Amino acid sequence: MTEYKIDERLVRVLARKYANSQNEEEDLFQEGQIAYLRAIQTFDESKNIRIEAYATRIIKNRFIDLLRKKRDTSQDVDSESASAEYSLDQRVSLIEIKQILATHIADIDRAIFNSYIEGFSYDEISKIFDLPKKKIDNIIQKVKRAIRERVDG
Repeated sequence: MTEYKIDERLVRVLARKYANSQNEEEDLFQEGQIAYLRAIQTFDESKNIRIEAYATRIIKNRFIDLLRKKRDTSQDVDSESASAEYSLDQRVSLIEIKQILATHIADIDRAIFNSYIEGFSYDEISKIFDLPKKKIDNIIQKVKRAIRERVDG
């Protein structure tokens, strides 16, 4: 078994990419180091993947979880008003939207749209999925059209 150590440069680059401020970057850097340790502990050499690639995925997932929790605790929105806000012209409920997404929308498009209806900004979604903001907007508009077609159809 190979002995691995934390690649602090990799963790710093990822923290910088996901952070919105210097303080947040330092918090993410520390969390990223912990996530890298977890990656080392769970890494399986037989999978033919580099430790850096595996650790990057683990770190990104940790950052996304942290940013979601931070956003969720900073928003105080009850489910009724959230449902009304994201209900596409009030013609369909959030539950119906989720059902349409689950059955008619590609996985990546569904994940992006779910991030959008959960309150993530285009900038945040762009960082999470490593896609340009224009591509994020195109996907969200395409999903909205698909939902409208199913509702009106």
